[in-house]
Amino acid sequence: MKKTFDIKNNLGYYLPLFNLKGLKSSITPYFGGDLKLDQHHYALEPTTEVDLYNNIASRNIIFEVNGTLYFLNGQKEVQQSDDLTYEVDLLSQKVTRTNKHFKLEVTSFIPTGANIELHEVKFTNISKQKLDVKITTAIPLYARSADNLRDHRHVTSLLNKIETVDHGVLVEPTLSFDERGHRKNHHVYSVFCQGEHLKVSGYIPVLDDFIMGGSLHFPKGLQNLSPVGTQVSGYEAIGAISFEKLILASGESTVFYVSIGISESKTEAMESLNYLNESVFNEALEQTHAFFKSYTEGLKFSLRDKKTSEALPWVVLQPMLRRYFGNSFLPHHDYGHGGKGWRDLWQDLLALIMMNDASVKELLYNNFAGVRIDGTNATIIGDKPGEFKADRNMIVRVWSDHGAWPLLTVKMYVDETGDLDFLLKKQTYFQDQFTHFTKSTRPYQGNIQTNSSKQPYEGTLLEHLLLQNLVGHLNTGKHGFVKLEDADWNDGLDMAHDLGETIAFTHMYANNLRLLANLIESLTEDKITIFKELDDLSKQKITLSVFFDKVANFKGDQVKVSKSMLISRLLKLADERIQLLHQKAFFDRRYQSYFNNDGENVDNEKTMNLTGQAMALLSQTPSQDQAIMLANTTREMLFEPSLGGYHLNSNYNQVLTNMGRAYGFAYGHKENGAIFSHMVMMYAYGLYQYNLVSYGREAFYTLLDRAMNKESRVVAGIPEYFTDRGIGMYPYLTGSASWMLKLLRTEVFGLSMNLGQLTFKPKLKSTDFIKHQASITTYLFNTLTTVTYQNPKNLDYGFYKVASVIVDGKEVEQPITETQGKIEVILDEIL
Repeated sequence: MKKTFDIKNNLGYYLPLFNLKGLKSSITPYFGGDLKLDQHHYALEPTTEVDLYNNIASRNIIFEVNGTLYFLNGQKEVQQSDDLTYEVDLLSQKVTRTNKHFKLEVTSFIPTGANIELHEVKFTNISKQKLDVKITTAIPLYARSADNLRDHRHVTSLLNKIETVDHGVLVEPTLSFDERGHRKNHHVYSVFCQGEHLKVSGYIPVLDDFIMGGSLHFPKGLQNLSPVGTQVSGYEAIGAISFEKLILASGESTVFYVSIGISESKTEAMESLNYLNESVFNEALEQTHAFFKSYTEGLKFSLRDKKTSEALPWVVLQPMLRRYFGNSFLPHHDYGHGGKGWRDLWQDLLALIMMNDASVKELLYNNFAGVRIDGTNATIIGDKPGEFKADRNMIVRVWSDHGAWPLLTVKMYVDETGDLDFLLKKQTYFQDQFTHFTKSTRPYQGNIQTNSSKQPYEGTLLEHLLLQNLVGHLNTGKHGFVKLEDADWNDGLDMAHDLGETIAFTHMYANNLRLLANLIESLTEDKITIFKELDDLSKQKITLSVFFDKVANFKGDQVKVSKSMLISRLLKLADERIQLLHQKAFFDRRYQSYFNNDGENVDNEKTMNLTGQAMALLSQTPSQDQAIMLANTTREMLFEPSLGGYHLNSNYNQVLTNMGRAYGFAYGHKENGAIFSHMVMMYAYGLYQYNLVSYGREAFYTLLDRAMNKESRVVAGIPEYFTDRGIGMYPYLTGSASWMLKLLRTEVFGLSMNLGQLTFKPKLKSTDFIKHQASITTYLFNTLTTVTYQNPKNLDYGFYKVASVIVDGKEVEQPITETQGKIEVILDEIL
């Protein structure tokens, strides 16, 4: 959906652009940002957050107008009073820059069918006099790996082979530079420009010749023109294409087109010219808009008001952006190489399940190959199915919460599809040199766990789930709660390895055992096959330490366990832990969250942490009375609506070196007390599960409203967090989007799926309806379906019931198992 901003100052806005062929970019209203395929193939110089305010080394075009230089990026002093309008759409941007002499209108996007970024530039004389206009593109071509930004920057320029071609400049480095092993380069980087009324006067392919003792702000080499066919090697390149002077009368315009691309051959690069005309450009733009609009229509809401309903398609898009960008490649996300973390992998699949993505089942299945036989897992997942790594920085760590997340996603998949047989599919286990919860090592023996016969060992997906959750549940500290290890969901809690405990995720593991028991009960099998050591662990015949010793020399022996016996064991373990949580972790009218590395409770009566409350409610371990108490306490201590809602924690006013780096951050930023969207959404979800609808609604709407407030500087969607000034940070690539969508679909609209059967349990407030209606369009039973709630009496939550359900024109009883795409749910008052 289109959004428009009138810009007076550079507020750090940017938009991601991409296609499924692999090209990704970030672009600002000042044409900053970068363009790349991956970590090792950047066309434009890699940018970070601070570069949002330094746009000169990115996309630029110089307009010499009646002898005065103006820049496309607006970075000349004479342009500081220009009017600037910024319009974003799915997924394109349009920038309109106006001064007393002329108007520039620039539309930018990445087409679906080619690895190029396209720009249409329209220059209009709005003065009453004629204008002499000379145009020169000025786009430095970085053309190498991001690694080389601070590693052999000059040396890698010596690899460049630069060539001027018809309306373009090409750069083809001879090698991809890497001292661990240089490789022959197979990519061509390009800039092309052409327009119906423009005639090329020459090219300036070498950056030194363009600058000529000046700078990119004040280039002195605009006359250093070379003809087509010029070849230069060993220098930094720039896509500088100069055109002959135009004379534009008052009201007259000229339109031209620019492409920046990364291709696998010169022939492919030259095909960019096919896009540089009005008809093909507009057709490609329409295709891009249609592609992203079609995707977002797979989950659509009519809710509360027009502004809210039009903001939510951007949230729907965010999980898709995470799928293709990973946690990298945007200005704030200036780390990693595009790989995903283990937790991200599973939570992003929540949205894919809602979108009925055909690849979900295979992705889920492949992910389980990342589980080690001791219950830990690979923490970084590569681009290829089944590609796993110990960690992004080759530092092996254990996140205590990692074992808990896969079940949440699998449970949602099974509930949506009724595919219980999925639990019985067999999959291998990941193996590397690490054993004993990564505390010990052994000689590397390949990356697939083998049995005593040295054959790959396979266990059911249910076995994988039992393994991760039993080990996670039993890996406890001296207080009886799950060990924090190297961190949990909060990556910043990384300095409490020895005595730290996460009460927060103790809730989740306990509840997961209950969920596993329920799933096992639903299976038709009488006996469940698991490996022997896991059976011994489940009945507590061996300790976790002994279990680690045994699986370090894994034999692969399996046993069949009575279904009822296994269920009994799981429920007993869960109930015992939940009782401990009730008795030892709930005081001061809320749940405690952590023990630090001194074995002490992090919080006192004046401080608290949102994570402990969110995970408790999400896991449905508190009593109803406890839920009400903690909701009141949390609101009193952590809620600040002007900033977006709930802080992640109180201000401890000290650096907690016995907890983690998070508390070295300034308070109100990132994991130290920011308004952290992900945890807020899970907290709101938990509140809805306890029917504390007013609290939950306030939590997620306050955050969404802040994101829609222009003072937050959020262009679209919801950010990772809001700062102490209410500024949205780390936009687009946040897992909180999946949770907001799940919250809306499952709890607010009440689409309750259980093993392939749908029951309607709406928790809509009267103010959620627009003219007595609220609707959601989503996939149900593999069919895109619109569910419309009719509330003719404008009843509030708690005062209505589902009076009737009409599926495809026929009234039916709940639950339902099929639809052709139209469902009406009539609400009436409770008598």
